[in-house]
Amino acid sequence: MLTCEENFDQYFAHMQAVTDPTVRALHDRIDFDEGPSQPKWELHHPRFDMAREPHEPFRFGWVVEIDPTDPASVPKKRTAMGRFKHEGATPHIANDGRVAFYMGDDTRFGYVYKFVTAGHYVRGDRNANLNLLDRGTLYVARFDSDPDGEGVGTWLPS
Repeated sequence: MLTCEENFDQYFAHMQAVTDPTVRALHDRIDFDEGPSQPKWELHHPRFDMAREPHEPFRFGWVVEIDPTDPASVPKKRTAMGRFKHEGATPHIANDGRVAFYMGDDTRFGYVYKFVTAGHYVRGDRNANLNLLDRGTLYVARFDSDPDGEGVGTWLPS
């Protein structure tokens, strides 16, 4: 089962305090609030205050895989599928057996993504499929219009 960490940006405060240009550039894409957060969690736990913990938001924005058939399993953040405000992850098994997951970014003017597993799905073989989300290619959609005014889409590896 996949779940997505959507809209995690609203729980973090004080983006204006992040001074490291590399960290700030990575946070800018997510659109964190410059001042206090909406729910004010930073007043109760320092991890939600970027002035104190500028790297904490990197722990969020992932697709998380949960195995409901194994109570002892540990949820896995599937980092190969990208970090953004995921609006779901819908799978499709391709003709060649690889699995494509289609995802939307819930950021204003966000993108549409596709993650294609490097490995192939094996029907009925749980062990063969356990780590399919470890490796693959993340694509971003580029939409253009052709000379006839029709929409044309291209998947670009990110």
